[in-house]
Amino acid sequence: MTMLHYQVAVADPKGHYFDVQLQFEIAREQLQGKDEERWIDLSLPAWIPGSYLIREFAKNVLFVRARVGHVETTCARERKDTWRVHVDGAQIGSVSQSLLIQCEWRVYAWDLSVRGAHLDDTHGFFNGTSLFLCPKGFEHAPVELSITRPGENLPDWLIACGLPTQAGTLKDPHGCPVLRAGSMVKFQAADFDSLIDHPVEMGALQVESFTALGVEHVFAVYGADADLDLLRICNDLKPVCEAQIALFEPETRQAPFERYVFMLHATDNGYGGLEHRNSTALLFNAGELPQRGVEKAPKGYEGFLGLCSHEYFHSWNVKRMKPAAFVPYDLTQENYTRLLWIFEGFTSYYDDVMLARAGKLNEEAYLKSMGRNIAQVMKGPGRLNQSVADSSFDAWTKYYRQDENAPNAIVSYYTKGSLVALCIDAAIRQQTGGQKSLDDVMRLMWQRKGLTGEGLREDEFPRLVLEATGIELSREIAQWTDSTDELPLGDALKAYGLTLSQSQNEEQIYLGLHGQFKPEGMLVKQVINGSPAHASGISAGDLLVAMGGKRLTETHYKRLLASSQPSTEVHAIGFRAERLMEFDLLAGKPASNEWTIKKLEQIEGKTVPAPWLQ
Repeated sequence: MTMLHYQVAVADPKGHYFDVQLQFEIAREQLQGKDEERWIDLSLPAWIPGSYLIREFAKNVLFVRARVGHVETTCARERKDTWRVHVDGAQIGSVSQSLLIQCEWRVYAWDLSVRGAHLDDTHGFFNGTSLFLCPKGFEHAPVELSITRPGENLPDWLIACGLPTQAGTLKDPHGCPVLRAGSMVKFQAADFDSLIDHPVEMGALQVESFTALGVEHVFAVYGADADLDLLRICNDLKPVCEAQIALFEPETRQAPFERYVFMLHATDNGYGGLEHRNSTALLFNAGELPQRGVEKAPKGYEGFLGLCSHEYFHSWNVKRMKPAAFVPYDLTQENYTRLLWIFEGFTSYYDDVMLARAGKLNEEAYLKSMGRNIAQVMKGPGRLNQSVADSSFDAWTKYYRQDENAPNAIVSYYTKGSLVALCIDAAIRQQTGGQKSLDDVMRLMWQRKGLTGEGLREDEFPRLVLEATGIELSREIAQWTDSTDELPLGDALKAYGLTLSQSQNEEQIYLGLHGQFKPEGMLVKQVINGSPAHASGISAGDLLVAMGGKRLTETHYKRLLASSQPSTEVHAIGFRAERLMEFDLLAGKPASNEWTIKKLEQIEGKTVPAPWLQ
């Protein structure tokens, strides 16, 4: 089959532009249309797997030009994400076998996230979904990708990418290709899907590597301080990666990839991760990363390890085990499934579980983290309006497009999905006396779905639970995922000899407001349904300038919450646009958002070993 040859040039880093070229040969019979009207369409994906929102990457394409042979031809936008290269009859008649199509386009890259593309003088990052137009009918063609950096007297860059390189490529000691000014680095991909599933990070990278069960793992960082303790990060992740490989392949202990690349963009204030088949792109606060010579890690470091653990677990759960609706992905439109609570929620359950099993999170820290997850779900009235299965289905229109009413309308399939996993795991362990667990279900799903490439059907999961464990949980799973009933979290934790309780906070009253303080007052961001603020008529977008007889500052607001009593009437003054508004709030009794998990003082009945203690 004809190969697709892509070339990416770091064309204008000051303007944040990548230039992309594509060259391929096409046989006459592969052209679309008929007679004298013949063409080939090139399309850009509209979304990126793992981030369920139509992102319209084509908006960043400035132009597309094309040549047939060496003759420039018409290339017009046919749809929002598709360009049509026209081939006239004379050009077709002048060749016997195939035509050479050459295209070029420019992409604006200033999206500092794990989903898009970003370029400046110091580094470049891109996902293939942001850069690469694919000719129709060539989705399965092999691909050669070349990356060039025009210019002279520029410092060398390293490239972090999970794709294999051309033989003889100059690399650093950890296997990262060296990109010199005026030079080129070439990669190979099996097909277009593989091309766009291997992001690229390049720049003055800090790089370290480690081996986990025979597999090389590279950790490449851009933007971190010079004293970053990257070796510590690698040493901490090694047992986590080994534990995950062993979970899915306890006998062979073999990973589904030969090399894995962590790519971290360390920022002043950022958080995110996106999984790929043998790599992940990460965004995290540089100030929360460990420093060489400093024994105590920053407070947020456990969260960073959890992020790495989460994305690594996706190598199995989502990248290879996935909903049937994603097999294959249709990157032109939404792909609906009600199962993201399994693929994202279970991954959110296992990320901290695997840290604990690897000895990187003690039980106290694990239980605190679980308490925060429970609080996150319980504090939002959206859990009473949307099931976790509906949340999965609505990801395209609600979860990734949250507005001021989000706390009232939606529940996270990540967070509540992790609590569903907790309940399923506890039920299996309790009913089998600790002989079976959710681990057995994940291993069976890996054998049936991950290794075969077959997608999980919408109604199939309860049958896998029964087959893997002998436990029938169809009714419970339906209740926990298809309804808005509260989850039996207390019963799940009791199976491990634990108790769940709410702890008192410092606030004496509850108003139901979330806002941002500005010099002129509080800009209301969200109002919780059923709250005193809701009853008073306060709305998102209102600017509150006075409350309780005083100018509203953050200090005054906190003192008001801490010193007032329930049923006290609180008068507020503000503006809605240019209109003066007054509100009377009847202060409510606070319901603590803090949830604590502790050992039972007196255990009743039998308990089973907790999954995080294995």
